[in-house]
Amino acid sequence: MAKLKDKVTGKVKQVVAEITGDGKLQEEGKQQEEKAKQKPDEVNPFPDLNQLT
Repeated sequence: MAKLKDKVTGKVKQVVAEITGDGKLQEEGKQQEEKAKQKPDEVNPFPDLNQLT
């Protein structure tokens, strides 16, 4: 969940920065998105629940 949160927050910062013209905020958003990409995917402790038999 943290990976998704960082990805969305980074994108929101970039959009706001583009509207306001804030270069520092845009860089923060890019860095936050990169940080999210480097995090491992969340592990599903119950993989069988996604499959209906």
